[in-house]
Amino acid sequence: MRVLGIANDMHISSAALIEDGRVVSAAAEERFTRTKHTRAFPTRAIDFCLAGVPGGLRGIDRVALSANPAIDLGVPDGRYTGRARWHPEGLYAVPNNLAALLGSPYQGHTTQFLRTADSTPLQIEYVYHHDAHAANAFFLSPFDTAAILSVDGRGEDITALSALGNGNSFTTIDTVPYPHSVGLLYGAVTQYLGFRIDRDEWKVMGLAAYGDPDSPVYKALRDLVELKDGTFRLDLNHFGYYLRPTRGAVSQTFIDRFGPARQSGDAITPRHHDVAAAVQHVFEDTLRYLLVDLNKRTGTRRVTVGGGCFMNSVFNGKILSTTPFEEVFVSSCPDDSGTSIGAALYTHHALLGEDRRPAMTHNYFGPSFDQASIDEALARCNLPALAVEDPAVTAAHALADGKIVGWFQGAMELGQRALGNRSILADPRNTDMRDRVNNAVKFREPWRPFAPSVLAEDFATYFGPEPAVPFMERTVPVQAEARSLIPATVHVDGTARPQTVTADTNPLLHRLITRFRELTGVGAVLNTSFNLSEEPIACSPHDAIRTFYSSGLDLLVMGNRVLAK
Repeated sequence: MRVLGIANDMHISSAALIEDGRVVSAAAEERFTRTKHTRAFPTRAIDFCLAGVPGGLRGIDRVALSANPAIDLGVPDGRYTGRARWHPEGLYAVPNNLAALLGSPYQGHTTQFLRTADSTPLQIEYVYHHDAHAANAFFLSPFDTAAILSVDGRGEDITALSALGNGNSFTTIDTVPYPHSVGLLYGAVTQYLGFRIDRDEWKVMGLAAYGDPDSPVYKALRDLVELKDGTFRLDLNHFGYYLRPTRGAVSQTFIDRFGPARQSGDAITPRHHDVAAAVQHVFEDTLRYLLVDLNKRTGTRRVTVGGGCFMNSVFNGKILSTTPFEEVFVSSCPDDSGTSIGAALYTHHALLGEDRRPAMTHNYFGPSFDQASIDEALARCNLPALAVEDPAVTAAHALADGKIVGWFQGAMELGQRALGNRSILADPRNTDMRDRVNNAVKFREPWRPFAPSVLAEDFATYFGPEPAVPFMERTVPVQAEARSLIPATVHVDGTARPQTVTADTNPLLHRLITRFRELTGVGAVLNTSFNLSEEPIACSPHDAIRTFYSSGLDLLVMGNRVLAK
């Protein structure tokens, strides 16, 4: 059974191929078009997923979309309106019109593409957006039974969904109606602080550590959210994101209460620190309330979470310590890019009743390039590169010598975090390295931290009894005595967002860090995604070469080739 999952016109569109319940391939469209966070139809991502399928689309049994376009966001008084993509008369409401749905280059080939190998019509499933998030969270988890919470800016006409998962299905418990959205509350304050809504929320998350969480701003913002009866409601008079025409994510009432908005490019002041801290903590209050209530309703000790709000790694790291749940699972792609996987898994398990496969242990589902392809890209650019016997050993020595290394290996990661196949690596032992990486490559705001990739066997040395963090999905406290060992990856509040590296999931990265430990005594490296500011993570060797020569990287290691300036 093959299911093609499609996330179209989401914050990050993507495609995924599921075979008998197992993720075979998945990628975001941005990696191919090189337009960060593109919402364009994922034609190239679909082509990648279908490349290994006999007969291409004719070898697919079902197509699953991670949205139901027949749902209109209007309400009786007419004040709340949705985007054009939800109009029921639109393209996506036409059953089985796959040729038109896929667009170029598939248009005009209806006969060829609308039917499966046995000439039966190919069926399209329109999966509710939050069901796709919930399926990503639960069906990729190692839990047979668990509570599920999906919280997003919005999906169709709701912004959150709670459920109970059991085996190959889950049952919805409750939902929160649009426009009451804690995700869009966070986004509105992000815009108020001079950043971009739906793009820069993690800048605010990093900035929050510099503010006073108990400032008067926190109390004033907290008063705008009512937590009652297991749900929440916002004081909508303070927001404008749901109005048409939109005059801004916050209203004049909000500005009258909290003061003038920061304009992009203005200096960051202590007041802005406090606003960032306030929205982070109100956000945490709300999600914690939902989780505590969900625990009461389900009586389970395990929870899986999904939706864009659970890209907030700071809160993810507090779930176990501030709620009754004893185990939590967050996939590598809880955001919209993961809903292509979620929609496909929902179709395979919940709709078709098929058995589940083992849990997600890695996110290396994207394109990979063999050594011949890498050598061809280097030759095309007329770039001589040294061949080495063991790239992990070469890179480890370079890192110990203070070099910044572009690391391009294996299959590309799915999700917004590079986990050692499309990474920029550096020595975590020197605080100055954070600024060097920022000034040479990333060009990010100075308050945003970098993450460590840590050997699983050394994880307790740096993070104590914390559970493993395979996908950099949680921010956790660094042991006081270990902060001086990896200072370039420790945030101002004494936390870090680690990746636990095992020899099973990424043997090459594990070998690199092991050799680095032999050289330095530290079993961790600084790891950030292989991209420049405002660009997607590198996908192909050409992307890596261009990024290398457009930045201050010292070394590029692709396969067993080493390129130096």
